[in-house]
Amino acid sequence: MNHVALQTAKDCLSIVMIYLRGTTAYLNGEFDPRIPNQELIAQFNITTQSYAIKELLDENNNKHKILVYQTEARMRYLKAPLPDPLENEEQLDSLVASEIVAHFASEYAITCDEFLTEDAITEFGRINVPHQVWPYWREYCQSTCSRMSLPVSVLPMYVINKTTEENFESKAC
Repeated sequence: MNHVALQTAKDCLSIVMIYLRGTTAYLNGEFDPRIPNQELIAQFNITTQSYAIKELLDENNNKHKILVYQTEARMRYLKAPLPDPLENEEQLDSLVASEIVAHFASEYAITCDEFLTEDAITEFGRINVPHQVWPYWREYCQSTCSRMSLPVSVLPMYVINKTTEENFESKAC
């Protein structure tokens, strides 16, 4: 992790808003969530996918720069038990009972005059953005599970760990 780049981004960005851009949710064709005592395994994933800088003009024609990240969050239930060993991705996909996917946008005002480097923007997107989106994802996922008659899994707290520091894709299980 580039701590200097991350700190630069933290010092230059102020959160404006986080909002849901799109979502999909489905139950696998033969899966019936109303059957009691089904053994299911929950998997969670959150990934910052991209970013863009946009400029806005206020009523006084002052320019404001906004950094916008796009983040995808996923939750799926797999029918247990999982085969050991798992042979391929197709075998895993055949075990999916349900899936919820949400796309969030996170907007940050750029509050400093200094240029934010690509490294600073990437580090912030990799470390801070998923951490800030996670509570929105958590609420959305829990309420959607309830609406779909799925077991309501309490998503764990988002934890920044070595995996998060080493990979752009952030996961929590």
